[in-house]
Amino acid sequence: MDFKFQQTISIRQATSGKESSSAVSMPYLPDDLLLNCLARISRLNYPTLSLVSKRFCSLLASTELYETRRLLGSTESCPYFCIKSPGISKPHWFTLSRVPTRIPNPNSRWFTSCFGPCKIRTTRNRMVSVPSHSFSYPSRWTFTTIGFNIYMIGGYINREPSSRVFVMDCRSHTWHEAPSMRVPRYRPLVSAVDGKIYVVEGCDCDPSDFMEFFDPKTQMWEHVPSPGAEIRGAYMVSSFANEGNLYLAGEKSVIYKPKEQKWVVVKQGRHFGATSDSSCDIDNVEYCYTDGFGSGSSRRLEWYCTKRSSWITLKDLGQLPKLPKGKDCVRLETYGKNIAVFWEENVRAIGCTKKKKIWCAEIAIERRNKEEVCGKVEWCDVVLTVPKSCSFEQFIVATV
Repeated sequence: MDFKFQQTISIRQATSGKESSSAVSMPYLPDDLLLNCLARISRLNYPTLSLVSKRFCSLLASTELYETRRLLGSTESCPYFCIKSPGISKPHWFTLSRVPTRIPNPNSRWFTSCFGPCKIRTTRNRMVSVPSHSFSYPSRWTFTTIGFNIYMIGGYINREPSSRVFVMDCRSHTWHEAPSMRVPRYRPLVSAVDGKIYVVEGCDCDPSDFMEFFDPKTQMWEHVPSPGAEIRGAYMVSSFANEGNLYLAGEKSVIYKPKEQKWVVVKQGRHFGATSDSSCDIDNVEYCYTDGFGSGSSRRLEWYCTKRSSWITLKDLGQLPKLPKGKDCVRLETYGKNIAVFWEENVRAIGCTKKKKIWCAEIAIERRNKEEVCGKVEWCDVVLTVPKSCSFEQFIVATV
């Protein structure tokens, strides 16, 4: 019998309470063999698989599993987001998971889809809670990711700018504090370039403190010499990384090239691309959400065509629900080679509590030629329902 199929049968029998020789023999399979099989399964299925047995739960939480995934080239993008509730200082963190749903069949295959595709959809994408840390949260913090770590940087603590840095290991969902920045940052702009984190102060600051970077390998912050205000301007409003360079836009726009330790002044009027939460970059092509200026029909996803120096509508998205009006209501994030789209929808009151639905969709990109890009909606689900009073803090994708 094929091992993968035998393992599937064992899991189904274990969860249904039936005893069999295959279900009994499963715990005696060597750990390295189980790890090799689990590493080949999408991490979105791990919360479900952890319910099979205590041993599965332990293996799925082990660092050995993620090392095996890395060696096999099985790492994947995993979305995370956090929300805050009124009166509660600490936000709630969630990650995407595939949750099994029963189908009207006495032989319902709860876990089959964890191991391979099946004709009947037995799972839905849902956000599941992950642990938060115990130390005080700053306000207006900024996030970035490098590999399996999410970095939370700067912001305000007790109305004072913070230099502290917190890190979540997405393999184990554990938090620790990283070395603090050299100086506190009021409104830090953060981007990851070639495995290093570059932090820029967006507001007025001493030129000597304008930029610094953190190297996770050495666990050290280092100063970056910067040009004067006559070149970089008095303030910055956005930053993003592309092809190993750091792009900064504000009163003036500049490019920093870390490998050459060189600053390049951008000519006035040159396109810098979309740099809001409603934009992302895939294979050096920028995508953004626009709600236009007229009716709701103008709400669409677009991509930037450098050849034509213009934004073009992303085609074939008829299956995507109508997105809300307002760029701040829709967030785009690079999701491997696809786009993850996140938005909120207020719903009618249930009892005395008003609710909001949080949607997420995955869109695959197909570039047919230099002037035609199409999208395909891979899936689209309501991933979480929360009280309307909850506020969204961050949507970010880590590689695990």
